[in-house]
Amino acid sequence: MKIPLPERGQPIDLAYMYQIANSINDLSNQLSSNTATSVVNNGIDLREDATTNNLRFYATTVTYQAGSVSAGTSRDWSVDFSPSFLYVPVVTATVQNNTSSTAGNNITLVIKNITTGRADGNILYNATGSIDITINVIAVGLSR
Repeated sequence: MKIPLPERGQPIDLAYMYQIANSINDLSNQLSSNTATSVVNNGIDLREDATTNNLRFYATTVTYQAGSVSAGTSRDWSVDFSPSFLYVPVVTATVQNNTSSTAGNNITLVIKNITTGRADGNILYNATGSIDITINVIAVGLSR
């Protein structure tokens, strides 16, 4: 329902205020009544319908300045989620090369493990050279 805009100088009456309050309440009900389903795929199929206002987004960066690295070497990385999620969140991670180094452009990033409170991964250096990278991590899940 669209609320009609008042004319300049129009007195604000009870009916108009009721329309505004009613529309805000309708919007609030629509936001809190949409549901999301969480499925845990570790052999157990848990489904919980939760309102979308229980979704939580977590974003952070981890910077590594490793100086010189050799091709074929690797390094582990981790990010702790505080507070933790209700269930294991969906996590994505990307690498950003902070310099124009060839070694920084040739990296394999792997997410090894995700729990409700942490994401662990590994960086594999595919070329020899100087490294100055940032790992961008985004997690989306249900809040506790």
